[in-house]
Amino acid sequence: MASWIEAARERIAGDGSVVRASLVGVKGSAPREVGAMMLITRDDIWQTIGGGTLEFTVMTRAREMLADGTAGPWARTVMRAALGPDMGQCCGGQVRVLLERFGREEDAVLADLASCLNLAHPLDGTGPVADAGNASPGLDRETGSFIASVTLPGRPAFLYGAGHIGRALASHLTALQLDLHWVDVEAARFPADIPAGVRQVIASDPTVIAAHAPEDAIHLVITHNHTLDEAICHRVLSGGGFARIGLIGSATKAARFRSRLSKAGIGEAALDRLVCPVGLPDITGKHPARVALSIAAGVAIWQQELDETG
Repeated sequence: MASWIEAARERIAGDGSVVRASLVGVKGSAPREVGAMMLITRDDIWQTIGGGTLEFTVMTRAREMLADGTAGPWARTVMRAALGPDMGQCCGGQVRVLLERFGREEDAVLADLASCLNLAHPLDGTGPVADAGNASPGLDRETGSFIASVTLPGRPAFLYGAGHIGRALASHLTALQLDLHWVDVEAARFPADIPAGVRQVIASDPTVIAAHAPEDAIHLVITHNHTLDEAICHRVLSGGGFARIGLIGSATKAARFRSRLSKAGIGEAALDRLVCPVGLPDITGKHPARVALSIAAGVAIWQQELDETG
């Protein structure tokens, strides 16, 4: 799962400060649910609270906080907005958004809290966020704090291959809020900048990683080597379980792989779950951006199916 503290500390190190914006109250229809959050710097955002005028207004207010040199440590404010009258959004509901600024003064405390399950974010006054233990996420009326998870829930996904397609695809998968493990055989194959929240895994034998993946994981196999692709597919299909597996390639590659995997002992039921070519057939072309978009769209459909079936 992606940790917002890890992402925030990366931005503090690079930009000096960051604002976390969290939906702490929703009445009626709104773009996102209570607990949705995003991080905002002067030039960057991470995650979303739903887009539209609300998000733009929150980003503007957050950047005012970042530019305010007079605010003390643990600066925070709560915005209230009626999405129809105030924002012109058709949702029509009402929201409360907590904005918290974290800078170098707060960084050490955030580091100490990174291993916590939940944190208590005070809505009023000043003071640091604190360990909330096993308290349930949501508004704690007794303490006047909002309890939120340190990690963002996300289905585990394993992306094998850091070539052109992998590089184009990784940011799409993180935007889908997957808990992304990006696997390749050596560090030199990865780009210099890894998207925030991605777990970079350097493994001389990626099949070992595949063998230890959770049973609810999505696997995307797009390495530089057909033999390695086949070995990863064999490991996943012969293992204890997986949610989905997609393999990049043509219909010819798919037929060849299914034949070879069948001879290697993979049963028909497992082979039927191997999606190759992976992605949406309506998005055509071989440019990495188009291929990545096709695969990401297919993964989004898988997410929806898996969420509906549990």
